[in-house]
Amino acid sequence: MQRLTRRWRYGWLGVGLLGLLTTLGLVFPHVTPFVRKRPRPVLEHLSTATVRRTDLWGSVTAGGTVGSSNQTNIECELKSLSAGVRGMNMVTSGASTILSVAPAGTLVKKDQVLCELDSSAYVELVRQQQMTVERARSDHLQARLDHEVAEMAITQYRQGILIQTQKSLNGQIALAKSDLERNADRLAWSRRMHKKGYASIGQVANDEVTLRRQTFNLEQSLLGLKIFERYEVPGTIRQLENRVATTKRNFEYQTNRLERHVDSLAQFERQVENCTIRAPHDGFLIYANDPYRNFVIEPGIAVRQNQILFYLPDLAKMEVKALLHESIVQKVRDGMRTKIRIEGLPNDHIEGHVVSIAALPTRNFFSEVTYYVGQIKLDNIPRGLLPGMTAEVEISTVHRPDVLTIPSQAMTVEDGLDVCYVTDGNHGLERREVKLGQASHDRLEVTEGLSEGEQVVLDPSSIDANVVAELSSSSSSTTSSSWLPTPAQAEPDSSAAAEGPVATVTH
Repeated sequence: MQRLTRRWRYGWLGVGLLGLLTTLGLVFPHVTPFVRKRPRPVLEHLSTATVRRTDLWGSVTAGGTVGSSNQTNIECELKSLSAGVRGMNMVTSGASTILSVAPAGTLVKKDQVLCELDSSAYVELVRQQQMTVERARSDHLQARLDHEVAEMAITQYRQGILIQTQKSLNGQIALAKSDLERNADRLAWSRRMHKKGYASIGQVANDEVTLRRQTFNLEQSLLGLKIFERYEVPGTIRQLENRVATTKRNFEYQTNRLERHVDSLAQFERQVENCTIRAPHDGFLIYANDPYRNFVIEPGIAVRQNQILFYLPDLAKMEVKALLHESIVQKVRDGMRTKIRIEGLPNDHIEGHVVSIAALPTRNFFSEVTYYVGQIKLDNIPRGLLPGMTAEVEISTVHRPDVLTIPSQAMTVEDGLDVCYVTDGNHGLERREVKLGQASHDRLEVTEGLSEGEQVVLDPSSIDANVVAELSSSSSSTTSSSWLPTPAQAEPDSSAAAEGPVATVTH
């Protein structure tokens, strides 16, 4: 009984399957047109562009920042100085405190006050040095007078005392000679008279003694003149010349000392002036803050010698520092034309050219990416351009005349291949693999795969994904694949016509 029941169950199951297959066979031909009429994208709604020939200017793009080719670093010019005042040494450390400062970002004019530093220590040095200079001037005046007196003394001796002494000695010699001659005549007379008996022997002896005395006096006078001319005159002149030389050296020393003290006074006064920092030229004031050292320019902060306080770029000599990646730096040369877009000035069109490229790369502390700094000189400087603004630089690297080009939006990459989608006048769509050459910022050179005058889809991502998948799968056997409307879609029913043309992929 159970075996009979199982046979009936299997029999009814077979009958049911046979009936289901028969029903599907009758319904399927009527359902197929509706299945084939699934909605497809409307091709005329796709944006297209014409493949055309044009002159292509290849370019590379790099980021950068706006700066100035004439940027002045303003430092603290105070110096560590010392001055000796009456045995005491006064010292300044070269540091000071900011009393007031102009706001950052100020457009300043030449000689405008940027910052005031505490100058009290240098003012006291100036006061003490002024007294030192006055004492040095007094010593210098005394040394000058001593030197003048010494020079007058040697002139007085040579032109006065020496001549007078020589005349006096020569007069004594002449007088001694005269006395000697007179006494010699008297002795001769006395001897004659003694022979005649008119003069005594004592008188003759007295005249002989007198003659010898006069001879001795003449010899002494001649010897005195000789000693005076040979020894006394040169010695006196040398002493006087030594006095002149000594006073001259002292005068020179006092002169140098006075000049040194005057220079020190001027230096101290300059330090007082350096406490008032002024703009060396027109520019844009930037604080030299150092966040890594927790240093911020503000009143009350201490500054030190040679510390950079401000940056003052000249707004009349603006430039752009472009960061060229190592992959593109070999394409860039001096003199290449550039187009610059400033994020803060989107409506201004700026052009320029490459002036120089750094020979050594610049590395970021936080990254291993290597960049080369390219200096871009601007042909025109728009109003409102300020240092530190972000710039995008497009550098024209190559010129390709009369080449086949398409917009850069018309190309997409699928499975590692460069692909375009070409349309015709019959709502057809064809997938093409292309080969590219040079590129600019908005156009690509096509060397293979397209012809002049063809229409390419500008945004391949807007094409229905199913169509793209079917075209991609069909391209595995051919280099290009087409998608065209079927005859059934050429005459759509009312419901299909409302949705637009329907397309299928043909292989």
